[in-house]
Amino acid sequence: MKKKLIFFGTPEIAVKILGGINLNDFELIAIVTQPDKKYGRKQELKPSPVKEFAINNNIKVLQPLKVIEIFEEIKEMKPDLLLTCAYGQMIPTKILELVSGMAINVHASLLPKYRGGSPIQYALLNGDKTTGISLMQMIKEMDAGDFYVQESIDILQTDDCESLFEKLGFLGKEMVQKYLLKIVNKEILPIAQNEKLVSFAPKITSEMEKINFNLSAAAVINQIRAFAPTPGAFGIINNERYKILKARLLSEKEIFPMTLTIKRNGEVIYFDKEGFIVYTNFGMIKVLEIQRQGKTKISAGNYFVNKLKDIQIGMIFNESEAKINL
Repeated sequence: MKKKLIFFGTPEIAVKILGGINLNDFELIAIVTQPDKKYGRKQELKPSPVKEFAINNNIKVLQPLKVIEIFEEIKEMKPDLLLTCAYGQMIPTKILELVSGMAINVHASLLPKYRGGSPIQYALLNGDKTTGISLMQMIKEMDAGDFYVQESIDILQTDDCESLFEKLGFLGKEMVQKYLLKIVNKEILPIAQNEKLVSFAPKITSEMEKINFNLSAAAVINQIRAFAPTPGAFGIINNERYKILKARLLSEKEIFPMTLTIKRNGEVIYFDKEGFIVYTNFGMIKVLEIQRQGKTKISAGNYFVNKLKDIQIGMIFNESEAKINL
């Protein structure tokens, strides 16, 4: 007989996980997702990707402001297990107890590393070379339950937040396909996390999105990758916000003309068809794709090709914070 499953999730990565549920083994009786949110200048209500999946597949969808509000409804459905991925709320213990511990979370890190809601961004911010997916037990404490199985992938230098979400979504889908029934049948037993190795990935704040050019070039590139393409890491010139959506490290072998004056971190020093070069505390970056406040994104090479004037040599991103580069 099929096991009755309720899924909790909200963003696109959770839709991929839904695709991994084998409907020959599980009956997807309901989907729980966050309430519709207002987006854009017109502040129009927009459903989550998971809600759109539920509607398109004629699956019952619930959108409580607080998940405890639907306790009685979940209880009446008598699920055998709960499966979650990036839902956006903690599941109360009272609900977890309805399935006698068979509440499984698809977490986008190799636990105990990066407990919390932003593991993908932190892996990029910290310049990690690998990351992965953990299928784990849900308990009251966030991401602290035992894990059943983990698989890893490499993080490429070309990866950004969008591409890493995509890769981990596919990995999570494959793992749910391979392991979920075995976990439910207790063919795979849980393993305790090593509490000595715990690290956290708390919620991303708007302050973290502002690029710190007083760091090394590698750290600046990691910051850009962690928030690309959305929300986008940014710098400010002449009180205007510019999102830097794509950039690369400048090699020591690359030669270009520049003045011998003392530079400040965040200073623009050279333009060409590919983009423009910016100083950091250690090394330089080349900006390849940029979005001016209120405008569409463009190739940074347009500043050279089309002789755009809003950013020029000698201008400094985040000038009030810029340190002199010695």
